[in-house]
Amino acid sequence: MTRNSILKYILPLLLLYSLKSMAYFDSDSTNIDSLRVSSYVEGPHIKYLSSNRVEAFYIKHDSLKNRTKIIRKYFRYKNDTIRFNGFSGTDRAEYIIPRTIKPNSGLIQSKGKIAVFGDIHGEFDSMKAMLRFNKIIDDNNNWIWGDGQIVFTGDIFDRGDKVTECLWLLFNLELQAQKAGGNVHLLLGNHEMMALLFDNRYVDKKYLHAAHANQYHYSHFFGRHTVLGKWLRARNTVIRINKLLFVHAGISPKLMDKRMSIKKINEGMRYHINNYTQLEDTSLVDLFLYSESPLWYRGYLSRTEKYSRISLREVIETLDFYEAIVIIFGHTPVAKVYPFYSFKLIAMDVPIGDPKYIDQGLLIDNQMYYRIFAHKEKERIK
Repeated sequence: MTRNSILKYILPLLLLYSLKSMAYFDSDSTNIDSLRVSSYVEGPHIKYLSSNRVEAFYIKHDSLKNRTKIIRKYFRYKNDTIRFNGFSGTDRAEYIIPRTIKPNSGLIQSKGKIAVFGDIHGEFDSMKAMLRFNKIIDDNNNWIWGDGQIVFTGDIFDRGDKVTECLWLLFNLELQAQKAGGNVHLLLGNHEMMALLFDNRYVDKKYLHAAHANQYHYSHFFGRHTVLGKWLRARNTVIRINKLLFVHAGISPKLMDKRMSIKKINEGMRYHINNYTQLEDTSLVDLFLYSESPLWYRGYLSRTEKYSRISLREVIETLDFYEAIVIIFGHTPVAKVYPFYSFKLIAMDVPIGDPKYIDQGLLIDNQMYYRIFAHKEKERIK
């Protein structure tokens, strides 16, 4: 091969490499006019590059110039964690990144208070306001709730434009709570599954824009080698705290027929999410990924073409099998945190951030149930 032919081959590759390594992305050159969005700073997103090194990056968009900048930094582990402060825009939060992330048990015993919140859908400010007003976190977003437990019944993702902020707050609070003897439990919801499995139907266009700027699909922000992706894949689908059972959508009668333990459900969901493109065993796919799934079932509150509304007998059968006294769930919208079937079911999904509804959650304290809010005192549920 002559020198000229070598240069003819190499120069285009060098040009391609230099263009891909540029920090700026010009929206006008990519035909994404339909994704015109306001200025934003999105991130951080963090990827494990090796066993001792991570990359953290933000996407920063200037709507006036229609230009997007990607800001990156690299950090090394000196022990089992990396610590750094946010380094773009107004983000100065501290991030603590463990070297390993593992699932927690789905069976918890606790003497502390339990707070429960339904589908957040990226409404960071409303979520933060409820946590602060109820003295779960302080004004700097630090855990101050001692040995208390918090359960988020899934669907942090989609619709709103502050999903990343919600995820990092829960990630950080989990580490702080565990040190204080408490814990934070984010359950998988159908929108977590969608974010991991490349379904972006309900993603705010800010995130579609940010993903395009990074030559990503939105789901790539939560890939297997990212910190948030590993953390999400370690979340549980069903947990029991004392005698209280928590799930995003519900335990359908068809799922109950399989008599799966909480551990088996959690392991099964991880298997189906992590291997969805190459499942070796597809016998349970309908029960984990579709309408009868703990992430999608709506039979606690309504009937569909595929199933009737659940009966009291079926609810009691579920409670007896899982040695629980109540099932607390989200997914299907309600006007207020609402118990039915004599407190055997409690619905949590009050549309947060919607002016037609009052943002609220549930507090369980000394076997009493209360609605909790962001701007008024709790009220007893009777």
